[in-house]
Amino acid sequence: KIKYIAIAGSSGGHILPAIKYLNTISKIKNPNQILFITNEVGKEYIKKIENNKINNIAISSKNKTIYILKIFLSITPLLILNRKITLVGFGGFITIPVLILSKLFNIFFLSSNKIYIHEQNFIYGLANKINYFISKNAFISFPKSNMKSREIFVGNFFLDKNKKREKIDQNFINILLIGGSAGSLDLNDKMLEELSRLDKINLEKVKLFIQIPNNYLEIYKKKYENLGANSCEFFAFKNDLNFQEYDLILSRSGSGSINEILYHTNAVHFIPHLISRDRHQKYNLNYFISHKMSVKDFKIPNKKTIKNDCYFNALI
Repeated sequence: KIKYIAIAGSSGGHILPAIKYLNTISKIKNPNQILFITNEVGKEYIKKIENNKINNIAISSKNKTIYILKIFLSITPLLILNRKITLVGFGGFITIPVLILSKLFNIFFLSSNKIYIHEQNFIYGLANKINYFISKNAFISFPKSNMKSREIFVGNFFLDKNKKREKIDQNFINILLIGGSAGSLDLNDKMLEELSRLDKINLEKVKLFIQIPNNYLEIYKKKYENLGANSCEFFAFKNDLNFQEYDLILSRSGSGSINEILYHTNAVHFIPHLISRDRHQKYNLNYFISHKMSVKDFKIPNKKTIKNDCYFNALI
């Protein structure tokens, strides 16, 4: 028996809000009646689901035709046996066939499935542009002056304020670079360019925490060593980042990154990832720029900065 389904894939920006939703709803509803549907990207995040009684299905979406066929074979029996499911699509292509199939059951088999979507970014992704027309409501992360009839502003609800976070040696000037496991190469080039301007004395004061895909680790590790940046910690993913501990952060402008970082600190320079077809990170950042929040040039400090007690993002 399944009563709740969350669907998310393609990127952490879609998957992390889904997991926060799953972790929250499993505390008030029977976890055996909850299902998470994801793809090969989401498999890497399943371990973040706190309750192991939550059901999950991970289907590769590299071949779209095979994915749709497998979804049909996996989900149809569930929809036949369960006529009243609450579904939330969190973005990515993989949500479309699941939500459309649920809608077809409502039309042709008199089911009462409730279909919702959650959009993390300022503009709708392609999948959610399609899903919007079959959804009951769309939960959005950015407030708008003219909201559509189905939209409900919920903010970026997956911030986890209570988790344990790292402690860093404050004798250094601590610099963090995060860009997502697959999207940080040009950020690293930007960092290397700025480091090359520092003299050796100031470089010795700096400790770097660098996110880099594993397959590029050795190449970029060598580049940092050649510049004389010997205090470096490299990682592909870190679950206990403490943004308040850093004197400067270089980051992408995904909705999750912007909201969580600005909740804790304003010492950040954002660079949008522009490869996606809709350039949503540019629009996310433009929203904050238009509201005069966190527009900083990227410059590595040569002495310890004086921190504010806390900077709260006005959206939160």
